[in-house]
Amino acid sequence: MRRRNIISALVLATLLCGQPALAAKNCFWGYCNSKVAGEFGSQTSGKAAIYIPADVAQLYKGCSINTIKVGLAAKSSVTVYITKDLNGEAITQKNAGEIYKGWNEVKLSNAYVVDGEPFYIAYSYDGENNSLGVSSMYSENGCWADLGDGWKNYATEGAYHAPAIALQAKITGDNLPKDFWIYGNNSATLQKGKECLFNFGIKNMSPYVGRNFKVGYSIDGGEETVGDFSTTMGANVEKEFSFAYDGFDKVGVHTLKYRLIEVDGEKDAYPGNDEAVVTLKVVDEVPLQRVVVEEGTGTWCGYCPMGIVGLEKMYENYSDQFIGIAVHKSDNLSTTSYDDLTFSGYPKCYVNRDLKYPMQPSYEALETVLKTVKDDTPDVAVNVEANFVDDSKKQISAKALTTFLEARNGMDYRVSFVLTENGVTGYTQANNYSGSSTPMGGFENMGGYASIDMDHVARMNYSYDGVKGSIPASAEEGETTTYDAVLDVPNTVQTADNLQLIALVIDGSTGLISNAAEVKVGNQTTSVVDLQKTLAPEFSFDGDRINLNGFKGQVRIFNANGMEVPNHGLTPGLYIVNATDAGDTYVRKMLKK
Repeated sequence: MRRRNIISALVLATLLCGQPALAAKNCFWGYCNSKVAGEFGSQTSGKAAIYIPADVAQLYKGCSINTIKVGLAAKSSVTVYITKDLNGEAITQKNAGEIYKGWNEVKLSNAYVVDGEPFYIAYSYDGENNSLGVSSMYSENGCWADLGDGWKNYATEGAYHAPAIALQAKITGDNLPKDFWIYGNNSATLQKGKECLFNFGIKNMSPYVGRNFKVGYSIDGGEETVGDFSTTMGANVEKEFSFAYDGFDKVGVHTLKYRLIEVDGEKDAYPGNDEAVVTLKVVDEVPLQRVVVEEGTGTWCGYCPMGIVGLEKMYENYSDQFIGIAVHKSDNLSTTSYDDLTFSGYPKCYVNRDLKYPMQPSYEALETVLKTVKDDTPDVAVNVEANFVDDSKKQISAKALTTFLEARNGMDYRVSFVLTENGVTGYTQANNYSGSSTPMGGFENMGGYASIDMDHVARMNYSYDGVKGSIPASAEEGETTTYDAVLDVPNTVQTADNLQLIALVIDGSTGLISNAAEVKVGNQTTSVVDLQKTLAPEFSFDGDRINLNGFKGQVRIFNANGMEVPNHGLTPGLYIVNATDAGDTYVRKMLKK
């Protein structure tokens, strides 16, 4: 027995001596999640940073940072660095050159050894587009920026309450803490009297696996409700969870606090990120988040009946939250106003103009996408009104109304109008589904070229990227902005009474559609003069300036490039006039000849 133990010990010693030392572990630390949700700052160059306070620095004392992970909203030239004073010298840095939109890992010239004192992780950027990427998460230490007017903490600055910058440090060490972060959105809007879900997320900030999580929530400081959640979360993984709640019976504002009580039966290493506070707004009616699908199609395309059927079935089942636009290419229904939107194949479509993810416009795929977002609360509510100017039906008086649910600053949102027509006759659709055993909305029973009426045909996109200045850069909570325009009806339209007008709200920093609304163009004619009187102050050009005709509110003037200009020395061209008075905002296009 003794001899066997000695042999076993010798074998074990031999194995241990023959193995290399255990490699140091690493984790990513920052205040953001894994998605670059948008852009902040509306600047093409600047600096951004996150602050690491002493209590966090003490957790990682002796560990090394040799890589910075940067999330950009657009391609830009970047230099990453670490410093203890934003206005002082960098401790270590690396000029990464031009890097791309999305996540990029940049290795520092020299590793930074965390000494337990607070410090900043930062980068400078310089590009052609607004590049400062932010996440959907929030921390009071998560959004420092210098946008040309000095460093400010935009997480706590005024009404910005900015989300965390998409920026992380890769930390390497032998004894990293087991730390998990619970997070929730800054705010949520709920409908009175309706059951709801309290959604939260947990992110693994450590290299260790977590499996069992005890979480509690309380409302307005009341009794805590506790739940247990089981899953497997590896390093740098984040997952979302929810509590079901019966709802609120009154309109009002509440404070919801989440608390991460235990991970695998123990408290985790850092209590500083074990709580998350969410502001709940209970309203009578929650605005809808609509899904906009721009589908590339053509009468020559044999597989494009898939998109025709997909759009039609979506309207049948989700007409309140779905908007479809059939963008014809290389046929007699195409419009040059959609030349900026291209497709790699047909049929293909983009959802909310996310050009990174083209997809097939089958009903099943479109329904899946809609179901993932249909319960989201949009940043902006959109309504649209449209009527013919006169009985000739050659012009449309259009009005887009946008309402932000929270106070916002530094925005670059824009209105874009799109005109579509239903019931377009006289065309045949190539049909590769003819005789197929697979159902395709009846196309399987039609010939190889099917004579059908074309619906949702894009007739005119009046401003593909949206009109700069059509939505103010700042908005108060609940403030409604009105943008009005007179639109010419293109002569390609067959039947004016079959026209629909769509108002898209486009995030100018990302090009994505944030929300939209669609309405049938009505016959309640409104003259141009009456439209200007009812929707906006009566402004007119007087020499090289705009005559405000006694308007007492604030007026801002933008040129066609979106640059604000003074009210003098105006040269011929298109101008956007933004007028605000007593909480009402009006936006008008004016052409100086």
